[in-house]
Amino acid sequence: MTEIKSLLLLGPPGAGKSPFSQYLSRQTTGGGHFLSFDFGQELRDILNHRQKEVMPGEKDRQLETSYSRPEIIRIRQSVGKAVLFEEQDRELARKILKNFLNRNKPSAEDILVLNGLPRHQAQVAWLKGLARIVLAVNLDCPEEISIKRILANLDGERQGRSDDLPAIISQRYRLYEERTKPLIDFLREKEIPVLNLSVDEATRPEDLFEEFSRSEIFNRLISD
Repeated sequence: MTEIKSLLLLGPPGAGKSPFSQYLSRQTTGGGHFLSFDFGQELRDILNHRQKEVMPGEKDRQLETSYSRPEIIRIRQSVGKAVLFEEQDRELARKILKNFLNRNKPSAEDILVLNGLPRHQAQVAWLKGLARIVLAVNLDCPEEISIKRILANLDGERQGRSDDLPAIISQRYRLYEERTKPLIDFLREKEIPVLNLSVDEATRPEDLFEEFSRSEIFNRLISD
């Protein structure tokens, strides 16, 4: 599998990464498209599929061939307790990304939008052979704004999310500060450009895209 050119979205919970990623997926990149990979949504979809499809005493052959029981338990733990994937989860994370790419069959002109993976420095190496980060966009959102945006559910995409309980929101924000935010400096050290976009209570995906599309980095991204 050829490594797909990728844009990494960074930002705390509530900054609007998922709505922005979905908005990007409706835009063209010149010869291709943005392809939105939302790692958290992939995890929730895997769990929802199991809950909806598997009845007591029945077997879900399709799911069993893709994800083992220990993998499902690990995914449930990550979603329910805001636990990041660590080195022992490398192959599970790679499997989820591989399954996504196999389903979507990106072209050489497409750009993968990575949302939720990698979440810390060690996870960057997990992408090897699958995706190559060429640009990161950081959605800069203070904690108080982040919480307000989550509670307001501006884009309606957070309905029914079990990881939006108040205690878990605070835990996820601390995790972002401690483990994910340092990725910004790490990427810059690797000479991967990082574009900073400010987010307030009313910022919408189209606002972010307007600013993003005016940047020199964006033009370079779609022309390379």
